[in-house]
Amino acid sequence: MDAPASSGKNAVNTRSTQRQAHSGVREPLQPTSARDAQPGARLPDQLSEKGKDGSNVAQRGAPESKRRGHNIGRDSGHDNRHISGHKNEQHYAPEQPDRARNAPVKDGVAPTAASQSKTAKPTLKALEIIVPDEIGRYTIGGKIGSGTCGVVHLALDNVLRREVAIKLSPIGEAHVSTGKVPGAQRAYQTEIVAAGRLSHPGIVTVYDAGQYEELNYLVMEAVDGVSLKNYGKGQTPLPVHRALEVIVDCCLALDYSHSQDIIHRDIKPANIMLSDDGAVKILDFGIAVGLTGEAGLSKQGPTLGTPNYMSPEQILGKDLTPSSDFYSLATVLFELLTSRQLFKAQKVKDLFRTVVHQVAPRLNDIKPELPTELADVLAKALEKKPERRYQSGAEMADALTPFIERFRIVEERPIAQQRFIKQLQKQQFFNTFSDVEIAQLLELVRVRTFVPGDLLIDAGDVQRRLFVVTHGMVKVSENDTLIRVCGEGQCIGELGFIHGTAETKRMQALTDVNVLEVSADSLSELPPKVHLHYYRVISDVLVARLATEGALVPDIDL
Repeated sequence: MDAPASSGKNAVNTRSTQRQAHSGVREPLQPTSARDAQPGARLPDQLSEKGKDGSNVAQRGAPESKRRGHNIGRDSGHDNRHISGHKNEQHYAPEQPDRARNAPVKDGVAPTAASQSKTAKPTLKALEIIVPDEIGRYTIGGKIGSGTCGVVHLALDNVLRREVAIKLSPIGEAHVSTGKVPGAQRAYQTEIVAAGRLSHPGIVTVYDAGQYEELNYLVMEAVDGVSLKNYGKGQTPLPVHRALEVIVDCCLALDYSHSQDIIHRDIKPANIMLSDDGAVKILDFGIAVGLTGEAGLSKQGPTLGTPNYMSPEQILGKDLTPSSDFYSLATVLFELLTSRQLFKAQKVKDLFRTVVHQVAPRLNDIKPELPTELADVLAKALEKKPERRYQSGAEMADALTPFIERFRIVEERPIAQQRFIKQLQKQQFFNTFSDVEIAQLLELVRVRTFVPGDLLIDAGDVQRRLFVVTHGMVKVSENDTLIRVCGEGQCIGELGFIHGTAETKRMQALTDVNVLEVSADSLSELPPKVHLHYYRVISDVLVARLATEGALVPDIDL
């Protein structure tokens, strides 16, 4: 029976929608015969006490099959896929596993068991995995990615007739490094424990797990889509509202993980998948720790993580709380909104010092067009002290959700309307308003056009309405005397709009004129802060004009 669970360590369980990458079209995987479709060792519904450390969870037993050599450092010519644990995004591990501490350490990585003991059984090197054609019920297809301690292939489940992703890593000892991450076997065992606890639509599901000859394997759902690395540092960003939606979904998935006593500890863009159908999936629980220890995961472990996304307390090796994951998630949001990482440093130790001691940059210092209120939310999530951050995903999601609709109203408009908003921002009346505030107003106004000679407002009219001229010129006269000429970005009718009194002036189109008609009732439907902003601008216009009453003032920017 398949057991729902989480993702694979550094797994690339993504299936690109571009099926003709590299050398050509990938041939579809064909089911094997019924004789060959024997179930492999599968993840039990409930992990036994013996299996909670990852041992004896699944047997190795499987028929010997034809094998082929595969060097994952060489392009296999299969589909373009994405993988968490990118080669330039290695985990940091300042502490060495116990049995490796007295051995020489190179580049922060402990030696393998084989290099420490002449009697130890030789193990496969992490980047020289020999990939079989089949593992039990699974026919192995093309490589779709590689990580710091394994390789991921597309596979066909011949029993359920579905495509899956299968992650392969060398069998080792939990305290010994077999790749770039100390304790790669421990990471595999950690994922097994997480797999038995986690079943959530926002977390990649593990279907099966076991060992085959010299390999560990994890079988996961294959997800059509890409990781957030595609929208992070140096990439074309997601629309703001979409970035916020993704982070809100992650907040809820992490809340669930924490409710199951599991702290992820490695939240970063590469470990968050955005599927083609819009679903958000968190993967890679390989360095997770327990919140209380009840889940079978220790509360403490080696200080591991990806430096750019680690919380201050994670760097310092302290016990972690859920707010550590939310700090990491906030660094991801910062990157999605700014296309840059939160902190920069040439050396890891300098980066760590900065993360621990330096206040995070303000979002609106980098992106001034984004609202201060959103910057405040992010600043709270990036507080140095865990107790000053959001304590749950629901709390952080509640703080972010109001901004989603505010940005959606702009970003889902047709391109022509977005350009129109940008043009309005350059006009005098709107030059202090954000694109979101203008878009909110456009939802409530009427767009009207006039030809030369048309009367827009006549003396004696009593209507609380305001015209904002977006094109053309309007003359304003009183008792047949020209008072002023208004052009683009100017407004007329402000006296009646503010006070509700009869208009004393006559306003007539000199050219073809386009205006936005704003009523007092429609303005009151705006959010309070936005409503107050517009009201102040209109009041300032009225005060300025009353101060120049009686003088001819051409309100035109030449």
